[in-house]
Amino acid sequence: DITKIFLDDKETIKMMADGFTEGVFQFESEGMKNVLRSFGPENLEDLTAILSLYRPGPRKSIPTYIYNRHNPDKITYKTQLLKPILDITYGCIVYQEQVMQIFRSLAGYSLGRADIVRRAMSKKKHEVMKKERETFLYGEKAEDGTVLCEGALARGVEKSVAEEIYDDVALFSSYAFNKSHAAAYTVVAYETAYLKCHYTREYMAALLSSVLAFGGKVTRYSAECARLGIKILPPDVNESDLNFTVSGNNIRFGMLAIKNLGAGFIKRIIELRSERKFETMYDFCVRMQGRD
Repeated sequence: DITKIFLDDKETIKMMADGFTEGVFQFESEGMKNVLRSFGPENLEDLTAILSLYRPGPRKSIPTYIYNRHNPDKITYKTQLLKPILDITYGCIVYQEQVMQIFRSLAGYSLGRADIVRRAMSKKKHEVMKKERETFLYGEKAEDGTVLCEGALARGVEKSVAEEIYDDVALFSSYAFNKSHAAAYTVVAYETAYLKCHYTREYMAALLSSVLAFGGKVTRYSAECARLGIKILPPDVNESDLNFTVSGNNIRFGMLAIKNLGAGFIKRIIELRSERKFETMYDFCVRMQGRD
């Protein structure tokens, strides 16, 4: 029952940390495998961060993130106001929620307004971003003099530092994930990794069956089976099913993966062999006579 698996299974996490993620949702590219090996994730939090960082905007932070993770005493913050926001991600901005927290803590934005700015940044609305830069630095007052937000300078952040932080955030926000989205993806990825780790043959058989129409992927996942010590047994009229299936310690080739062989014909083979297995080529031809 996939809903009852442990989300901190050490074998699964180790498999991912070693980069053996061929066929694992979201983690099977070569670049992602290299990041996993360099990073050495230890839990779901780490995997969520890796998934979020491996995107066009945040990707440039990956070397810093990995270095800081292995050298926590070397982490620096442009202002100490950033520490409680970024300490969980080793001093790097990783999630959209952190962008909102930066606007809240450094400049006194309301949650609603911080979210509006986050959206403006993600959609590259330059006019809004230009206006908000001033607000982020100097704050804003209503016509009656009520302070709507204080601004970073009023909270003790140096102007040059505040400008640098705003530019970093604006660049990052164009491509960033929100953490809730990344976490949901990571759970699905972890579930696929768990199945690959603990139900290897069943998972690889299902994976091969899911890419029957893509010859390149069948070849790729067959190579992964070979690495795992699992043989892909050839198609057999007495053993093969429509899809790839587990056969002892190995996987039996699915007949649907054979070109020009229709599902109806295969189902007829399965139906006839359930009555009595085919004994010879002649027996097969006689019993399948007149069918495709």
